[in-house]
Amino acid sequence: MSEVVVVERNGKIASIILNRPDKLNALNREVFEAFDAALIELEHDDDVAVVIIKGAGRAFCVGYDVGTDNPERSKLKSVTADRDRLEVNVERWLRVWDFPKPVIGQVHGYALAGGTQLLTCCDIVITAEDAKFGFPSVPLGGGYVGPMWTHVVGAQRSKLMDFTAGSQIDGKRAVEWGMATLAFPAERLDEETLDIARKIARTPADILRLKKKAINRVIEGGDFRTSVLNGALWDSIIHQADGVKLTSQKISELGVRGAVDWFNSQDV
Repeated sequence: MSEVVVVERNGKIASIILNRPDKLNALNREVFEAFDAALIELEHDDDVAVVIIKGAGRAFCVGYDVGTDNPERSKLKSVTADRDRLEVNVERWLRVWDFPKPVIGQVHGYALAGGTQLLTCCDIVITAEDAKFGFPSVPLGGGYVGPMWTHVVGAQRSKLMDFTAGSQIDGKRAVEWGMATLAFPAERLDEETLDIARKIARTPADILRLKKKAINRVIEGGDFRTSVLNGALWDSIIHQADGVKLTSQKISELGVRGAVDWFNSQDV
């Protein structure tokens, strides 16, 4: 398996570790392929009862790798091709939602944009109190991340975050809003998350699987799955907006940091 994703086992607990610390675990094709392989491996490992997803280095995950994603997107010939590409991403997160074992997202540092899409499909999210959850620093799309936040924090909070580029909340507020379940001091995060996972793992696997399905069906009754998949359609349409094209152009010209500075320097 690729080193950009590492699988570790600790008794009945397995961890999937996003391992691009130099890029704050930004998501690219290599990470996706390795992540998919890790899910398949652990799904069929009967010795694993609970899976923890976390990040190496200074962050959980800062979302999609804009540096690799934008050139790929610019080569697409149609809205349909773009929608198909985006739907593959959200179908991956839905595989976490459908995974037959409990999945815990363990957050430290930053969890941004696409990284938070992954978290909304985890069963439980445990965070460091000082972690930062948020949206992209520049407007590159829409209707992709916000709807997934809406299911866990509500429409007004989701709009506040989604409408404001670069918006962030800390781990304590993430718990207050429902984006996370529990928050601990960063130095205790590993031990507390592992303790919770071990307590869950005492329940027989067949019972855990049915409990997860029962609760997920309640959320799906509110069209969670449909809204997640529709996010790919909305985002592909918004990618054709003049504002997104301008932002993409600025990233190409100035780099990501330069584009963020340009965006924040605009007079309003």
